[in-house]
Amino acid sequence: MINKKYLAAALCTLGLHTAASAGEFNVFCTYKNDNIEKCANVISDLVTDKYIAKYPANQYQIFVHSNIHNYTNGGYAAYALAGIIPRGSATFPAKYFSSTRIDGSDKNFSSVQLAEVELETYRSAVKSLMDACEISPNCDVYTRRSK
Repeated sequence: MINKKYLAAALCTLGLHTAASAGEFNVFCTYKNDNIEKCANVISDLVTDKYIAKYPANQYQIFVHSNIHNYTNGGYAAYALAGIIPRGSATFPAKYFSSTRIDGSDKNFSSVQLAEVELETYRSAVKSLMDACEISPNCDVYTRRSK
């Protein structure tokens, strides 16, 4: 059994800092595939000026978590969520935006195909977060966790 305290501490070290066309942002990603360093790069085109203005990189991180399950008889289920957390925290966001993709067929997918589906799924969750920020007058897409 994995100790959740140590898992959270280990995941916290995966925070990444990068620049988007809109400016700098921090991202904290957890997902099944080994491309953790690429997470910030593959969402940078989605991060908006309005988000960066409201949530500075020195105080906040975009939290992205996703996973995909493939079934032995074929098909898959993928899910992702994106939200905002204080920089350096290792908790799931109180408010988040999600995306789900399911293939109930008996088709078997390669690891590369599954990785692409997972990438599309977490990009979709981040896009939902940014879209909600854009339509909100004050980009109110973050809820502080109560202690």
